[in-house]
Formats: sequence, C-alpha cells, structure tokens
Amino acid sequence: MFRLLVLAACLAISVHAYSDGAPKAACRDLTPQHGAKLQVTKPPYSISGPSHVRSDQKLTLTLGGDEFLGFMIQARDGQNRVVGQFQVVDPVHSQTLDCSGKDDTITHLKAQKGQPLTGITFDWIPPAGYKGNVKFMATVVQTGFVYWVGRVTKDIDVE
Repeated sequence: MFRLLVLAACLAISVHAYSDGAPKAACRDLTPQHGAKLQVTKPPYSISGPSHVRSDQKLTLTLGGDEFLGFMIQARDGQNRVVGQFQVVDPVHSQTLDCSGKDDTITHLKAQKGQPLTGITFDWIPPAGYKGNVKFMATVVQTGFVYWVGRVTKDIDVE
C-alpha cells in the first residue's frame, strides 16, 4: 500500500511539474518531460491563419482543436533552426520562452486540470530581412500522458 501511495505521489508531481510552461529541456526537440509515450496518431489540433507574411509584418496564428492543457510552439527554417520571435496575445494562458534566442518559443501558462483550453492565439515576428519558408511546429499536451510532439504544423512563406 505504501509503495502505491509513493508511486501515485510521484506521478502527480510529474504531471503538475510543468503547469507553468514547458521546461528549457524541451527546447531542442519539443518533447515534454512527462515520461510518457508520445502519440503517433493524427493529432486533433491544427494551427490556423494566413499562409504568408511579409518580413516586416507580424503574423497572427491560432492553435486550436480538441481541449488541451499545454503546448509549446516554435517556428523553424529549412535547416531546422528556431527563427523569429513570439508575442503573447493571451497573457493569462501563454508566455514566451528563450530557447536559442529571445522570445523564440511560446508555451502555456497556468495549465490546470479541469480548465482546458480549446484554442490559443499568438503573434510571430519574422527575423529582420528574412525570406523563405518557415514551419511552425507545435507540441500539444491533451493530458499529462497524452501528447503529440511536433506533429501539429503549418508552413508559412515569408516574403
């Protein structure tokens, strides 16, 4: 019985450990540090918004779909480098994270079981003078043990 209680406490700690956003350890491969197996099925989420932006403009996109508790989003160039900067639109549920540059990643904030999100809107600013394709890659956490890593994507042309 004691072992079961210790195991339950450990699992509870790991599930709630990142309620205030993804850890920096997830920056490289967008993998939550939950210790659970990632999903390989098609995710019930998508990123919507324009498919192109000028390099001197900001782009507004929305991650949406089924209910979710957490997320982590990056924009990557053709060499898989994280590019651009995010601006928070919803400061109650999102924040930026500095992975390889200032504000280059956006993640959840104050995720609470029983209060899932169905969408989050965010702004992205391309690097000055950038031209080319950018792929937005999102990891979405439906529950502490059900998540899709980098499978929610959207391609954007920066002109």
